[in-house]
Amino acid sequence: SATATTVERLGLEDLVKKSRNIVVGKVTGTRTYWSAGGKFILTEYTIEVVESLKGQAAREIAVTTVGGKIGDLELHVSGMPVFQTGENAVVFVEQSGAYQTVVGLGQGKFTVTNDEVSNGLLGLTYPDGRPGIPIKMPLQTFKAQIRTLVNRQP
Repeated sequence: SATATTVERLGLEDLVKKSRNIVVGKVTGTRTYWSAGGKFILTEYTIEVVESLKGQAAREIAVTTVGGKIGDLELHVSGMPVFQTGENAVVFVEQSGAYQTVVGLGQGKFTVTNDEVSNGLLGLTYPDGRPGIPIKMPLQTFKAQIRTLVNRQP
């Protein structure tokens, strides 16, 4: 089946502006549970912060996404980022109600592998109908671009 979530297209500058925190970290845990009222399955990922690129992040943060699996029930939201325990990532974090979430769904999660960052935009469509442009670059270059954008903010 082909499904997609329509989302505002965000470039790196947009991600930086919308983020409360931008962290480089390692996923150390995951917890899936029912939302208050039992309407949604939520997954909370614990990320050990290795480096904070924006904001004053604690040594460990929790990021919540909609979706997950409890027993035989599974909720999947196209374009929602999924993290694996042990995964290294650069994550753009915003406050959404009571939760810290990833900015722009999958647009705000960049996996770090062999000192390179890349983002997965599967399941995301944009109002203009054009596909997302995946990013892949050296981690140090990516962090330098983020720092430049953070320093330009008022």
